[in-house]
Amino acid sequence: MANHADTTYKVTGTEKAVTALKNALVKVIDDEKSLWLDDLAKHFGIDFLNKKISVRGKVYWAEMDEDKGILSFMTESAWDACTELFEEINRVLDDGLSISFRVCECGCEVFYTHDEGNFFPEECCTDYSGDLFDGGCMYDCCDIQTAIDFWVSKTGIEQGDRTEDEMIEFINSYEYEDDDTFFYIHPFVFE
Repeated sequence: MANHADTTYKVTGTEKAVTALKNALVKVIDDEKSLWLDDLAKHFGIDFLNKKISVRGKVYWAEMDEDKGILSFMTESAWDACTELFEEINRVLDDGLSISFRVCECGCEVFYTHDEGNFFPEECCTDYSGDLFDGGCMYDCCDIQTAIDFWVSKTGIEQGDRTEDEMIEFINSYEYEDDDTFFYIHPFVFE
């Protein structure tokens, strides 16, 4: 697979539509096994080849919060989220789903959020590595000032008069003594 996009989904909607999608993901929920996206498309009778819908990836985690009626799942796919697939699944389910998602893909600088239910209020995600940052973390989501404050606390370099945007640029281009150390702040684009 090419660069991997990690996408977190939060799905609500009519009981019938959410249950249909949950039942399709039951293998992931119950058995903690992955479900390839092409198999998910086939389950719903979607001719992804003729419709030119990308299905390069898999659902690797899912759970249903029955009390709140929220189906949550995560996918790993090539380059970007497979939004067209889930739009087509929604069409098959009589547009009974409200689909919110957040996509993170560092290699192509793809970071965006589509939120229909206030599930993803975070402004950015960070990825970092190195002893200076206590090891590393990929896709830690937070607000921008929290990310800046964390970096400042670890490096001792103050923000001073820099705006958040100037600070993001400064941090993302900062050169460390150790080649294995890095810290990036990736602001989300909100659709």
